[in-house]
Amino acid sequence: MIISSKYYTDANGREVLERKRNYRPTWNYTVVEPVSGNYYPVNSRIWIKDQDQQFTILTDRTQGGASIVDGSVELMIHRRLLYDDRLGVGEPLNETAYGEGLVVRGKHILFIQPPATSALYHRVSSQGLYMHPLATFAIIPQTYDSYAAAYRQTWSALTDTLPLNVHLLTFEQLAPQIYRIRVEHYFELNEDETYSHPVTFNLQSIFKSIGQISEFTELTLTANLPLTDLKRLTWLSSEQESSYIFVPEQKAATNTTIRLIPMQIRTFNVLVQ
Repeated sequence: MIISSKYYTDANGREVLERKRNYRPTWNYTVVEPVSGNYYPVNSRIWIKDQDQQFTILTDRTQGGASIVDGSVELMIHRRLLYDDRLGVGEPLNETAYGEGLVVRGKHILFIQPPATSALYHRVSSQGLYMHPLATFAIIPQTYDSYAAAYRQTWSALTDTLPLNVHLLTFEQLAPQIYRIRVEHYFELNEDETYSHPVTFNLQSIFKSIGQISEFTELTLTANLPLTDLKRLTWLSSEQESSYIFVPEQKAATNTTIRLIPMQIRTFNVLVQ
């Protein structure tokens, strides 16, 4: 791979930002700490790439990451100092458990793919790595056959499959007939030829199992206000000029057919019969 000083890390588990070694885009950067000054939080992924190949690592938890040398990727899975580094803490960063150094466990997944197809692999796999099923066990006071006859063994609110680039973030029952549903388009714009495009689906057909949707209200992202009531503030900069950047206003959904654009999250309250 022919690699420059650029590498890429996710900013929040979703969007990915380009990083450049010993550089800041908004000010003249003076290199004082060539290692720590180039470390960034890696919530879910880090990669380097050239025109032919992309080297991507997925993490199952937040770590620090960098590319200190061209063509290299390093991740800090744990940090332990036996001596004070004289940077102000006044003690060594030496966390122990019962006198032993802490043990850190985790999982990393490595992909080497052409850049054009890498997004499909790391987006879908990161969802599975971060939100894998959790197995739990319990002792029951009767035989399994009698338990299975008395209790439902499987249930899903979904009666159809969501599009591959859509993720169900929230499914919450607020009252016997009221549910909160939050969905996201987790691909970025222009990163995949097939899945980095707007997608449309119908919530009623997806959630048939909970009943017929009779009322439908779109909310703000934090679900504390109907989207139709949202009024954004316009701030003035120090030059008394508006800092407002015009973005076409998002129209609240009026029926159960939902359209999501890349990286968009939408939240709804639904009343079912």
